[in-house]
Amino acid sequence: MEDFFAGVADRWPPGQEDYHWHVLPGPAAVRECLSGQYQELTHRPGLTPVAGQWMHITVQHLAPVTQISAGEIEQITGLVRERCAGIAPFAVTAGRAEAWNTGVVCPIRPGPPLRHLWEVTTGAADEVTAGTLETRPRVYYPHLTLAYAHDHADHGPMRAWITDSSATEVAMPVTRLALVAQQHDRREITWRLIDEVPLTGSTAPGTRRAGHIAGADGTATQEPGPHRPDR
Repeated sequence: MEDFFAGVADRWPPGQEDYHWHVLPGPAAVRECLSGQYQELTHRPGLTPVAGQWMHITVQHLAPVTQISAGEIEQITGLVRERCAGIAPFAVTAGRAEAWNTGVVCPIRPGPPLRHLWEVTTGAADEVTAGTLETRPRVYYPHLTLAYAHDHADHGPMRAWITDSSATEVAMPVTRLALVAQQHDRREITWRLIDEVPLTGSTAPGTRRAGHIAGADGTATQEPGPHRPDR
């Protein structure tokens, strides 16, 4: 495995707060189930396990806090809130962990409902800032990271452990988006909660509705393979 934090240091250095939109995995029991099954795997040399309170599914990495004015973030949040008012809560599943290039990661499925939230947040940011911000990721593949590599780590034995493991998939409710100001110290990712946007509608996510941005049905993007997670 490669050092995740070294790979992002040029655009997201230690201590710099960047706005992110996240889906948080909900009740403590869900977080404990996610981490508890993989204790032996995520505490290996070269890895930093993600504490339950910091587990997240990144929907969008927006931009450094210093690059967005208070008025712009208020407008972006307002647009996201308006569009999420038409989206109903839904459920996703965290699949069995995999050893990716920079960490131990659970892929999340189905992709289209979460991709719809990514399109909402990205569309709102582009609309308010006229596309001047380099939001990430530009191709969205939902995942939840259980441990980040902070040094070289041999993923061969990790993959062997996963093959032999009896760990199960974990269901998670998605009822809201969280806007956070997020930073890292080259070991751990932490954040300040800025706002939460509930999903309060009755329409299943991924269904095209008048007034939603183009591509909101989420059917055109292919899920990529296990590349380096952006966050």
